[in-house]
Amino acid sequence: MKLQLQGLDHFEKEFLDDYWHGYDPKNGEPRILGVSISTSNICNYRCIYCYAGTQKPNKNELNLKEQQNILTQAAGLGAKTVIICGDGEPSMDKNLLGIVSHAGKLDMYSIVVTNGAIFGDDALCQKVHGMDGKAALEALYDSGASLIVKFESLEEDTYNHIVGVPGAYKKFRLSVERIQETGFNKSIEYNNGLLTRVAFSAVIMKNNIDQLELMRDFADQTNAQFICKLPTLVGRALENTENMFEVSKYEDIRKDLFGYTAKRETLMVDTPRCMAWHYGPCIGVSGEIRECYTSSCPPNQRIGNIRETPLRDLVRKKFIAYNVMINDFCPVKTRINREFLEKGMDRIWKIQEENVNAKEKVLGF
Repeated sequence: MKLQLQGLDHFEKEFLDDYWHGYDPKNGEPRILGVSISTSNICNYRCIYCYAGTQKPNKNELNLKEQQNILTQAAGLGAKTVIICGDGEPSMDKNLLGIVSHAGKLDMYSIVVTNGAIFGDDALCQKVHGMDGKAALEALYDSGASLIVKFESLEEDTYNHIVGVPGAYKKFRLSVERIQETGFNKSIEYNNGLLTRVAFSAVIMKNNIDQLELMRDFADQTNAQFICKLPTLVGRALENTENMFEVSKYEDIRKDLFGYTAKRETLMVDTPRCMAWHYGPCIGVSGEIRECYTSSCPPNQRIGNIRETPLRDLVRKKFIAYNVMINDFCPVKTRINREFLEKGMDRIWKIQEENVNAKEKVLGF
């Protein structure tokens, strides 16, 4: 039976089919199914495909009270799910457990997107959360959270290379053991499928595509949903082009991935809609509404900041500025890939031969 992830996949098809029926998002009373919020910019990895910029905390980051208030406002608009991700690693944010706990009190499902390392590093977890990794997992579990764990490779050297941290693989494997011990991978029958609370999400590049079958099988044995996708070519991916596929080859490669992945994009709710784009707003670490985690809104389509404007008004403004009913798995990734092709960005993959810095090359277009 197909594994579904609690918080994203458990919504009944009839409910989703009817969600937009008779509703004009540009003129109707704002409503959302979920809200996506960002945690601190701090991260313990330096993944070669990451879209994020600085890994230092932003001086203007939302505090826990503000983050909890966002969830309260979102629940008032009908939100059932909160996505917790961002430019950093959510588990490195001391506010994480407080966010998830508040979501549980509002009867909202939490989806925590994490590299999982802290749950296998008791010293680090004690420093950030005042408890060991197993206790932190138990706190997340008791508050109803599901986990989407970054899954780079089953080869130790390849994993450590992709995340940019020596010794990271051993912590990842210990984290997986503890995730199972805590019960995230226990499944129940739901909607003609099996509902689990853990997924593995793999970003597929030249250095791990040969492990697809092994990674899928590992997820199956763990009773976790398996998701694999191609990277968004922004941020650090442009500094590691030797590991990336050319955009012109994306569609052919994606066809191969369909034989392994549970869904095309990590945060999909149904086909072809995403929780972070179609069903609600994505809020940056300083309160600004973003296109998605991977992209800020361009100045001419700026929505506003949650510190200045109620969420209801920001949702209304977003639904006017963007076509949230568009049938596209990821409108942001589609736009970025199209811009690459239109600007002849396939030339970027010749950087290694030309000995030109990737950033300088991109800025040259």
